Amino acid sequence: MTDFDDDLITDAFAGFAAAAAPSVRATGAGAVRHTVKRRRARTTAALSVLGVLLLAAPALAYASLDRGSQGPPDPMASTQVAVSPSGASSPSATPSPSATPSPANSAAKLVLGPRGYGDLLLGQSPAEAVATGLVVRNGTIDDGMTCDSSAVLKGTPTPEDDRDIDGTLFFSQRLGLAAIYAMPGVETPEGLRLGMTYDELIAIYPSWESVVEPDRPLGRGYVDVPGNPAARYRIEMGNTSVIQISLQLRNQDCYE
Repeated sequence: MTDFDDDLITDAFAGFAAAAAPSVRATGAGAVRHTVKRRRARTTAALSVLGVLLLAAPALAYASLDRGSQGPPDPMASTQVAVSPSGASSPSATPSPSATPSPANSAAKLVLGPRGYGDLLLGQSPAEAVATGLVVRNGTIDDGMTCDSSAVLKGTPTPEDDRDIDGTLFFSQRLGLAAIYAMPGVETPEGLRLGMTYDELIAIYPSWESVVEPDRPLGRGYVDVPGNPAARYRIEMGNTSVIQISLQLRNQDCYE
């Protein structure tokens, strides 16, 4: 509040006090005039005080404000809060989506062909074959034999009988690894696997036919290996399904 406002209020209250102060009453006409004069003085002083207060109120209100503030806060500068359906408040900013976890890699197919079974390749010596880690030996592979079949693919189930040759490996003394027989779960690059029907076999390899009974879908037959002219597939049909699949060198000398 300014010095002018302070003086004005002080003078007004002084006048009001003087007008309201007690005095000795006179009698007669003089007394009446004196009373009227005092009442007029009181009224004038009261109005003066009221006017001063009305003028001083805005000044007092303004003085109570923070002089450093230049205006109302910018509503856009305040933090925006969004209310969730449950009633809890949360920042309005939308969180960035988390990366979707990629799905687990499916197991690699066990494929026989066109040149071998993974790192196990036709023509390898017994030592080279064993070094791949894909071979399980049933004793020692005899390099002195014309053909040795004392090893199988790793993971081959225990044979049901002596005629079960799933997973068997044939090593030729002259040619090295000459034939690889599929075990359950192994398929050719074209999709043939043990247990398929004759119709499924023909759909994959239309050239297959039995060399034992040409007019019937029974016994063994041979088809070329796409991508490897030095080998062929030996495929044998049982009464209802494929019972043997081997990848073998064309000039293998272990059987038949």
